[in-house]
Amino acid sequence: MFGKIVLAAAPTSAPASTPAPAGGGLFGGGDSGILTMIIWLVVIVAIFYFLLIFPQRRQSKTFEKMMNGLKRGDTVLTVGGVIGKVVDIKNNTIKLRSGTTEMEVTKRSISSVVKSESIDSSSDSSSSDDEESQNDKSDKQ
Repeated sequence: MFGKIVLAAAPTSAPASTPAPAGGGLFGGGDSGILTMIIWLVVIVAIFYFLLIFPQRRQSKTFEKMMNGLKRGDTVLTVGGVIGKVVDIKNNTIKLRSGTTEMEVTKRSISSVVKSESIDSSSDSSSSDDEESQNDKSDKQ
């Protein structure tokens, strides 16, 4: 039985020859696989650049700009959530005063520079607006 299956699977006539592909391809040959591979490689490199490398460079530049503009008296937020005023700036560290405590942190641990004037004015204006609207509602009733 096994012999019959093998014989049945064997080709009985010579395979028809396939014609050569028309067209020269990239280098005069019939295969355009090299061109396709190069195009996909360029596309993948471009995707990596725009998704990974470009945003990292931009973030690094903005951080360096923030550190160069940092001065004594600025209020900063650390990555640990501590808000403090800059007392002293050294080469790689910054001395902060938070409440009655002074601490020295690295420059890389500064998350952002907080402007104390904008925080005070925005919180005061929003709270005074809320109080005025509540007073208006109570007067109308």
